[in-house]
Amino acid sequence: MDLAVIFSERNECSKENPVRIEVGDGEHEMVGVASDNYVGFHTSVRCNNIAVVGKGKGKTTILGGFYVNGKQNVKIEQLSATNAETGGHGLFCEGSGTNVDVTECCFKKCLYSGMFVKNGATVTATRCEFMESVHGVYCAGANTKVRLTDCTMHHNRYYGLVAEGHAVVDLHGTKTDIHSNKRHGIYASSRGKVNIHLPSQHNTSHGNGRDRNQNNGGSIANINADGTFTHVEEVDDDY
Repeated sequence: MDLAVIFSERNECSKENPVRIEVGDGEHEMVGVASDNYVGFHTSVRCNNIAVVGKGKGKTTILGGFYVNGKQNVKIEQLSATNAETGGHGLFCEGSGTNVDVTECCFKKCLYSGMFVKNGATVTATRCEFMESVHGVYCAGANTKVRLTDCTMHHNRYYGLVAEGHAVVDLHGTKTDIHSNKRHGIYASSRGKVNIHLPSQHNTSHGNGRDRNQNNGGSIANINADGTFTHVEEVDDDY
């Protein structure tokens, strides 16, 4: 990452021509990486226009997590991250202006969330898996926007997907699958919104402690092709 910052400063990097870090096969431990204000080791992405690319989520594993605050055009592709031993999140994004694109990654066995997005960050995840953590994906705060396409959230100890505090999450893709989470599959609270851009008959969330739960002004709705929507009935508890 130190070298990436140097290369970024020396060259005119762009979204189309980012600094590229290739990570090989095997497990790569984040030793001595300073954490943010939260528990756990997270390597801080400190420049714009950067791509971190592994050899595949079944081949490259990061022991620790990534932290992005205020950086744009950050790409993370084809790797796994687990943050159980040091504690923390697999991917932690926060702050206005933060823009992250994640493709074909697996965030698993994290002490907290596989992916935590807050305080105005924007994240797009495609064909990613969030599993075996406390929460799969947790989104919070005004102007926080997350788009999940063909992602799966399963076997988490609490929630598969959370949107709270005015965060907005859009679900796309027929391979989207939220299942086997012990408490809720999808949970929307405190004006958080989850928009499901799939037919209402699509089995988006199933086999969880409760498949969908919304309270305190939270909203879960299927957005139909004609622009109409179908809301989930309001539920007042947060079991």
